[in-house]
Amino acid sequence: MLKVGLTGGIGSGKTTVSRIFANKHFKIFNSDDIAKNIIKTDIELKKSIINFFGSKSFNGGDFNSIYISEIVFNDRKKLDLLNSIVHPKVFEKFEKFVKKNLKSKILVESAILFESNFYKLMDYNILLKSPKNAKINRIIERDNFNRKTIEKIMKIQWSDKKKKKLATFVIDNINISKTKTEILSLINKIESLNEKK
Repeated sequence: MLKVGLTGGIGSGKTTVSRIFANKHFKIFNSDDIAKNIIKTDIELKKSIINFFGSKSFNGGDFNSIYISEIVFNDRKKLDLLNSIVHPKVFEKFEKFVKKNLKSKILVESAILFESNFYKLMDYNILLKSPKNAKINRIIERDNFNRKTIEKIMKIQWSDKKKKKLATFVIDNINISKTKTEILSLINKIESLNEKK
């Protein structure tokens, strides 16, 4: 089995790079999507979130992400608290995912790969970097966020400099064609290194 972690700040291009891994027959575990699904479906988790963040955390059965974002992206301690509630459940899902895919190559895409210590479960970890303006433009186009909101999120996330210390490989995603070539080359390298273990 081969387990590779992929991370990068908001708007760095993680999803695009994940697709390249998927095309090379990696099973993708998108921890951010899994977390969103757990928040929607896990009753105990909902109760915990409401207990800490108040009844406005959910509108009916729907997670009030705008309300929660306003809280956690203005207070790192509250962001850490939310992650501490959600991520043990994500790890549980990952354990089940691994058991189902014991003979597969796995890519874990996670915005907080290092912050959550998820990277310790990987064989190799990739940090995807991108210039600030490129990231902001991608997010505005994709999510229709305003610049002020994006900059708040960026400010509270770990810096690339901090993440770089824990990464096995670092890819600069400036030109997508060049990035694709670099990622394909890196996949070959990782698979070769893994075979030699």
